[in-house]
Amino acid sequence: MRYQQLNHNWNADPNAPEPRLTVTGQTVQLEFYLNAFQFEHFQEGDKACLTFWNCHKYSFNGLNDEGYYRGQHRYNYQQLPWGEFYELLTDWQVDFSEESMIIGPVSDVAQLHHYVFFLRDNTFECVAESWDFRRM
Repeated sequence: MRYQQLNHNWNADPNAPEPRLTVTGQTVQLEFYLNAFQFEHFQEGDKACLTFWNCHKYSFNGLNDEGYYRGQHRYNYQQLPWGEFYELLTDWQVDFSEESMIIGPVSDVAQLHHYVFFLRDNTFECVAESWDFRRM
C-alpha cells in the first residue's frame, strides 16, 4: 500500500480527542483536541479543525486502535500504521469504506484524493479535492 503521512508537527490527543464532525454542503469539518503530550507547541485543551473541500463522500465510524490491531479494518498495521493522518495513494473508487455517506457529485475524478485519519476511538475517511489544517 502506498500512502503519505500528512501530519508532521501535530496529531489528535491520544486519550480524549473528542472529535466533532460537521457537514455543510460538500465541506466537511473535523474538530478535535490536539496532542499536547507529544508536541510542546500545544497546550492541553488546544483544538484544531481539518476542513475537507469539495468532499464527495466520507465515513466516520467507531473503529478504534484495538479493533484495528485485531484485523477489523480492511487495512492492517503492517500496511498502514495506526494513529496518523494520511493521504492514501490508492484507487478510492474501489478501495473505500463500505460505511460511507455520499454528499456530492464527482466533477473531476482526477482532482479527488483519499484521506484517512485514525483517532483514539474513531476512524475518519473521505474523498475530497483538498484539505486544510487550522489551529482553533
